[in-house]
Amino acid sequence: MRARSRLLPSAFVALGAFVLPLGLAAGPAGAAPSGGGGTTSYDGTRDRDREETREVLEDEAGTPVDLGTVGLPWLSRTVEQLGLALRARAGLISTEEMPQRASGELVTVPGTEDAPREAATVRPVRVQVEEGLPVDGEAFADFVMRVLNDERGWGHDGTVVFSRTDGPTDISVVLASPDLTDELCQPLRTVGEYSCGRNARAVLNAERWSDGAAPFLDAGGNITEYRQYLVNHEVGHLLGHPHTGCAVPGEPAPIMLQQTIRLDGCLPNAWPAG
Repeated sequence: MRARSRLLPSAFVALGAFVLPLGLAAGPAGAAPSGGGGTTSYDGTRDRDREETREVLEDEAGTPVDLGTVGLPWLSRTVEQLGLALRARAGLISTEEMPQRASGELVTVPGTEDAPREAATVRPVRVQVEEGLPVDGEAFADFVMRVLNDERGWGHDGTVVFSRTDGPTDISVVLASPDLTDELCQPLRTVGEYSCGRNARAVLNAERWSDGAAPFLDAGGNITEYRQYLVNHEVGHLLGHPHTGCAVPGEPAPIMLQQTIRLDGCLPNAWPAG
């Protein structure tokens, strides 16, 4: 089984290791998650979160898991809470659809954070969220910094590491509504669907952050992995990396492949060193 994201609270992960003895019967694995390029309903978002929850539980239990066979009411509720926890770790505080437009004003997440290790270069990063989005800025900033400083990230070779600042800097990671994304990314055409990395900003489309993208999910990736990809890809542009193609079909995609749009035969991949 392909490695899955482990961005879960330790207590929930521990639950996965004991889920079968508590009465969660084994069954066939659920259908692969799917996603659309446009707006996703509450039920669609919830189904994707449950699918990722199933994948995490399978990794812990070591056997296929069918969430529909949960026999204990409290355990069924906990599975639902696991899905919500996946969203909360990414800063998402609601399962409602992302608004097409919020206030149009960016708010910097306050606080600073030292680089976690030494590297040839330290790049300060500012994290900003459009005011009015249903997002916990601190949780979003924590997610972004964990991704950027992951050992599979751009600093895997010791050339760069990232600190966080709430002052001016040449790298800002911005979570914005589709309409504001279009404005900030001009003259690139993001058409309310895509994200961009330009003008010292990695602008992440909040709808994609919430719901993922069909090509990535349909090819076997999950939403947490997509969010990790989105951070690494758009920051990659700010580090000077252009788009690239799928070099070897059947192998993990290069991080600078536009995996929101297509995989071209490659496998979903969230990491520069993937």
